[in-house]
Amino acid sequence: MCRLASFFHNPATGDVVVGVLDHHQATVEKLKLDQKIWREGHYLPDGTIEARVQDNDRVTQDECNERIRNRWPSFGKFLSWALREIEQNEVYPGPLDLSGLTSAKDLVLPKTISGGLYLSGLTSAKDLVLPKTISGGLDLRGLTSAKDLVLPKTISGWLDLRGLTSAKDLVLPKTISGGLDLSGLSYDEKKKLGL
Repeated sequence: MCRLASFFHNPATGDVVVGVLDHHQATVEKLKLDQKIWREGHYLPDGTIEARVQDNDRVTQDECNERIRNRWPSFGKFLSWALREIEQNEVYPGPLDLSGLTSAKDLVLPKTISGGLYLSGLTSAKDLVLPKTISGGLDLRGLTSAKDLVLPKTISGWLDLRGLTSAKDLVLPKTISGGLDLSGLSYDEKKKLGL
């Protein structure tokens, strides 16, 4: 498994392709890529771009990184494009680890995630639109406030909101099938929620 989001790029043309977001070899097989032409890369949730090159390429890694950043200025824009390319913008078939993401700006998540969703790096829910269905857990432990947070009605796994220090603006899902971590809230704050 590779880091999310993995891609291949052609240093000679600037083309970028995706096949399987967390696995280079699976992408090679799915897209039947000639690895003499295509190079591995990653666009990470923290905004880091790693567009690898070989010594015989006529452009540097920095030049390739810059090309990609010019086309997709943020991880959110890249991920949205990549999910459409692999036709997983409606349903993502597994867990989605975006724990390095610090802002939800430009992020468009699939409507359904068939595993856990890890967003522990977010400290604010501003611009965050969560999937309607999450079949695993939801990690939002970095949030310090529930302002702008709209949770799905049902979470089929656990919900981690341990970073919250106030119950203000918090509306919990009707159903949480796993555990609920609100350990950052005082006893009185939990009472406000009826817990």
